[in-house]
Formats: sequence, C-alpha cells, structure tokens
Amino acid sequence: MPDERGPIDWDALRSVERVFRDRLDGLVTDVTYDPSAIDPVELQITLALGFDGDSCRFDIQWWMNHGYKYHYSESDLEFRFGWEIRPIYPDKHFHPPENPAEHRESCITHEEPELVTLAVIKCWWDALEADDPSLLNSRENPP
Repeated sequence: MPDERGPIDWDALRSVERVFRDRLDGLVTDVTYDPSAIDPVELQITLALGFDGDSCRFDIQWWMNHGYKYHYSESDLEFRFGWEIRPIYPDKHFHPPENPAEHRESCITHEEPELVTLAVIKCWWDALEADDPSLLNSRENPP
C-alpha cells in the first residue's frame, strides 16, 4: 500500500504546519519533522491543551498520490482521521477513541491539505470545548 500512495508530500506537511500555527496560535508548543526536516516521514505537532491534560500531539503524514493520517494522542486518549484506498474500509475514515482499530466513515471529505487540516482542527476543537470526544466525527463536512 505505501507504494501506491507515493512518497511523503513535503509541501503538504509544510502547509499543515502553517495551518496549525495560524489557527491555534499560542497552543503550538513544539513542531518536529521525523526523522528530520530534510527528509521527513511524519510531522509531529504538540499542543498545550488536551482532553485530559495540558498537552496532546498530532502525528501527521501526507502522501503525494493520495492519502493522509492525522493521529491524535494524549495520556489516555487517541483517535485518527485518515484517507487510504482499501477495499474493505471507507477510503476517508475515522478511528474513534473508544475503538482505535475500527474504521468508521469520516465526516471529512476534503482532499486538500489546508482544508483537511482546518476540518481536523474544527472537529477536535468542538469536541474539546464540549469535553466530549464522542463528538469528534459528528460534524458534516467541516470546516
């Protein structure tokens, strides 16, 4: 499957970082390109706010041909929005916090890095404000 998605899209990762910084301003406490900014495989963004504490992290991958992964984690909670073409799951899917192995249809239908990132932030922020992770995938094609 990784071959059909193509290589990591460096420009998309930079766009994702820019949207996080623009929208969440002072909440971004750390940005890391793993393994390096020269040849990244994953963008890791740490925020100073979460459901259960004062920090959380989004690990993001974006591929040239198609696909992305926004994996959220904090001490006792994780979820993921993703896009990958697989015959047995919805292409755009959501892995809920109560069962991260499950593949539900995602409320995010966009395919552009900026719009997907805005949608992920909107879903996370709305659920965080309500203090209810069950709302993460409840929007209708955000933002």
